[in-house]
Amino acid sequence: MSDYIPPPPSPYEVHVSHYYGDQVRQLFFVAAALMLIGAPFYADSLRVELPFEVAGALILVALAALANPHNRTVFLACAIVSGVGVAIYEMWALYGFEDSTWVQFGLREAIAVILLIAFYFNMKTVRAFVLHQVGKHDEAGEFDEPEPQKKKTIWEGEFMPWFFRNEHNGGKENNRKKEEDAEDTGPRMSPGRKPEEIKPKYHPYEDTM
Repeated sequence: MSDYIPPPPSPYEVHVSHYYGDQVRQLFFVAAALMLIGAPFYADSLRVELPFEVAGALILVALAALANPHNRTVFLACAIVSGVGVAIYEMWALYGFEDSTWVQFGLREAIAVILLIAFYFNMKTVRAFVLHQVGKHDEAGEFDEPEPQKKKTIWEGEFMPWFFRNEHNGGKENNRKKEEDAEDTGPRMSPGRKPEEIKPKYHPYEDTM
């Protein structure tokens, strides 16, 4: 609607509509920090698992740095990485629940939950890219259904008889013209005849007689 004015952006932050890259960036940083700091506490074999954990943390930080509202491919990669991370850490936490301590289980679950939330925001941003909504404000009434248009019948258009067409298109105009003509000429003195027709005509030989 033309009278709809979107709310002004906050003076404390620059916000892009339908873009959740900032949330993804923060969640990836927190997940990467937990992966590196908590590795000695939740790893089964630190010597074997540490290279993979460091590589995973670097990938998360790299994707967080590349996230921007002009590149959909980065968010597709972020969604894939976060989804894979959720699957790995959740299965690791549940499969090793009986043999692990509460600290190990809690750290693995925390990383899985953080990556799950990041996956959610990644998919919302990907959806906005697909629908071309990134950077665009919502418009009032965008989901309102348009008013149904009257369908033309078989009598309308080229196949409509001339008397019906005149009645629909110019009926009022013709009636108004007839009323104006009646006012100009005055009332008829004889039905079907004009005043000039019933007025006696002057003959030039009448004066000589």
